[in-house]
Amino acid sequence: MLFEFGVLFLSLLNLAAVWLLYDYPNQFFWIMGIFALVLLIGIRVVAGRLRFFGIPFLLTLGSVLLMPLIDSPAKVRAFIVLSTGVFYLAVLGSYRLGRYERDKTAKAMIDLATLATLFCWFAASYGWYLNIVLPIWVIMLIFAAVVFFISYQSFLISQIAPSRHQRVVYSVFLAYLMAGVVWVQNFWPFGYLTTGVVALIIYYSAWNLIRDYFLENLTIKKIIFNSIFLAGSATLILLSARWYPAI
Repeated sequence: MLFEFGVLFLSLLNLAAVWLLYDYPNQFFWIMGIFALVLLIGIRVVAGRLRFFGIPFLLTLGSVLLMPLIDSPAKVRAFIVLSTGVFYLAVLGSYRLGRYERDKTAKAMIDLATLATLFCWFAASYGWYLNIVLPIWVIMLIFAAVVFFISYQSFLISQIAPSRHQRVVYSVFLAYLMAGVVWVQNFWPFGYLTTGVVALIIYYSAWNLIRDYFLENLTIKKIIFNSIFLAGSATLILLSARWYPAI
C-alpha cells in the first residue's frame, strides 16, 4: 500500500508548515509548535504508537534549518517538495509498521527517511557553524545528540538491537563516532554540503555494519566491501568538491 489519507494529510501539513517557515521565519516557534502538536496527535492516530513521531519531526526541523543555507529560491522550493516526499515515506512506513511490524518495505522507507534526516542535520549544523561564530564543541554536541536519538529510534523501529541496553550502547558509539568526524571535518577546506555528504557516508557505513551484525549477516566479504565503499565514495566526493582556501 502506497497511499493512505491520514499519511497524505500529515504530508500536506508538513509542506504547509515548511513553506510558511520559509516565508515567515520570525514565526518559527509558533509554526513549529503547532506543527509538532498536530503531528504528535496525527502519528498517534495513523501509526498507533508515539515512537514513530521522532524521525518525521526531526526531518522537518532539519529541513527548516537547512533552507536558509540554500542560495536560490528555486532550489529551496525544489528542496521543500523533495523533503515532503521523504516525509511522506517516513509516515507511510510508520503507518505500515503500526499494522505489521515485520513489513520490510516499511522498514526500508524508515531507513531512507532516517538517512535523509541525518543529512539535513549534518549539513545544516555544519553550515550554521561556518556562518556564525560557534565553538566546535557545540557542533560536536549537536551531532552527538541528534545521532544518538535518531540511531536509537532507528534500532527500535527496525527491531535491529533486541534489548534497550544494546540500542543505547550502539547509539552512543555512533554518537561518539560522528562527534569525532565533525571535529576532523573542522580542519577540512570544504563547504557544508560536502562535509554533510561525507559524514552521512561514514555514518551509513558504521550503521550498516551494526545492522548486519544483529541480523547475523555480517561477513568478512561485507566488511571489506563496506570499507571499499566508504573509502571510494568519500574520496570521489572530496576530489570532485570545491576546495576553499583556509582563513
